Amino acid sequence: MKYAIISDIHANVTALECVLADARANGAEKIVCLGDVVGYGPLPAEAVALVRRECFIVLAGNHDDAVSGRGDSSTFIDLAKEAVERHRAALSDEDVAWLKSLPYTCTIDKAVAAHGDVFDPPKFYYILDENGAEANFAKTDARLVFVGHTHEPAIFVTGRSGAVYKTDAQDFTIEEHKRYIVNPGSVGYPRESGGRCFSSYVLYDSAEGTVTFRYLPFQVSSVMQRGDAKRIVGRRLVAAVAAVVAAVVAAVVWALVPKTVEVVDDPALVVAEKSIPLDPDLKHVSANIALARESDPVQLRIVFESPSGTVVGVESLTVRQSSKRGVKVPDGSARARFTALKARPEERPAIVFFAPSASTK
Repeated sequence: MKYAIISDIHANVTALECVLADARANGAEKIVCLGDVVGYGPLPAEAVALVRRECFIVLAGNHDDAVSGRGDSSTFIDLAKEAVERHRAALSDEDVAWLKSLPYTCTIDKAVAAHGDVFDPPKFYYILDENGAEANFAKTDARLVFVGHTHEPAIFVTGRSGAVYKTDAQDFTIEEHKRYIVNPGSVGYPRESGGRCFSSYVLYDSAEGTVTFRYLPFQVSSVMQRGDAKRIVGRRLVAAVAAVVAAVVAAVVWALVPKTVEVVDDPALVVAEKSIPLDPDLKHVSANIALARESDPVQLRIVFESPSGTVVGVESLTVRQSSKRGVKVPDGSARARFTALKARPEERPAIVFFAPSASTK
C-alpha cells in the first residue's frame, strides 16, 4: 500500500489541494493526516471538509485540540490564540465535535504515527533533536514513526549501537536493524529554508519499504485571510476582518522571517532562565542542562539578541534528561538567553544542573 503522509495544513486549502493532487498523481492510495488541520490560516471550514473527504486517517494536532476545546491554548502566541477563536467561530458544531473526537496516534502497516511525539501524544512535545528522538524510540518498538508539529522535514535514525542521529530529509529504503522517525514537514505553513519555501509531505510504500519526500512550490498568498465576512460566520464582521488581516500579515512574518519577532514567554511556564554575553569570535553555545531522573521534560528555548536587544535567531529543543548540544551562534549576536519552560502549568520539571556556555569551535 502506498500512503501519503501529510501534516500541519493550518487551514490552507490552496496548498492542501496541490499536495493532494500531487499525491494522487504519484500513486498514493490512502492519505494520512498527522494533525493541525486548523490554526493560523484563512479557510478552516473548507480545510476540515476537504480533509474529512480525502483522508483515510486524521490525527489530532495541538491546534485542532485548542479549537475543539479539548486542549489548552493558554501557551499559544497571540497570533495562534486569535486563530483559535476565529476558527471556532467559522466551524459548524459538527466540525468542532469531529475535531474533538480525533485520535492522538494510529498504526499504519506497522508504522506508528502521532502529531508531536509518541512519548506522551496529548501533550504534543516537539521532536527537535537526538534527545527527544531517543525518548520516543524507547517508547515504541515500531521501526518507523511519523510525526509532524515542527513544520520542518527531518529524519532521526537509530541502529544496533543505540545511538540516535538526525539527518536531512532524504528518500530512503528501510534497512534491517534500523529504526526511523520521519517528519514530513508542513503542507500549509512551512518554514523557510535557504531562502525558499515549499509545501512538503512524504510517500510511504509499505510493500517496498520506501519513504520518499515530496516538495511543492508554496504561495505565500495562500495563508492570507480571505476578505469574505460570511466565511467568519458573521460574529466578527468588519472589525474582525481587519484584525484577521493584521494577524495573517504577522503570520507570514513569523513563518518566513522568524528572527524579526519578539519572543515572550508565559511567566507561569518558565522554570529557569539564564543569559550569557557573546563575543564576536564565539561560534556555538550549549545549555549544559540536566534534569532529575523522574523529572518532567522541559522545552529549552535559546534566543540570540543583538547589542540593541533585537532578536536575531531562535532555537528550541526538548530536554528529557540532559543536553550539551552545541547550537550555532547567528551573525550579529551579542547575547544568548536560555529559557527552560514546562509544557503545562501542572508539570514539575526538576533541574539539577544548568550552566550555559559558549565556545569558539
